[in-house]
Amino acid sequence: MKDAIVKILVGELDYSDYVASLTADDLLSLHPKLQPALRAWLDNRSITNIEVEGISVKLLVEQRGYTFPSALISMDWLLTEPEIAKAELTNEVRK
Repeated sequence: MKDAIVKILVGELDYSDYVASLTADDLLSLHPKLQPALRAWLDNRSITNIEVEGISVKLLVEQRGYTFPSALISMDWLLTEPEIAKAELTNEVRK
C-alpha cells in the first residue's frame, strides 16, 4: 500500500521520493475517522471536505495551497492534538 501511495504522490503531485515516503507513512497512520476520505482519494482522487476544530480541508486546499494528502495530515493533527494544531493552523491561515 505504501508503494502505491508513494507512486501517486511522486507521479501526480510532484513530491520528492523522500517526502512522498514520509507522507505515505503519515497517511497510513491517519485517525480512523479520516480513513474513508483517504480511501476515496486513493481510489478516484475525490476530495472529501472534512472540518475539524473550525478548519476544513477545503480551506487548506483552496486558500492555503495544501495538497489533499497534506490537508488530511493536518486534520489528523487537529484530531490528535487539537489545541496545538488549531493554534498553529489558525495562525498560518491568517497570514
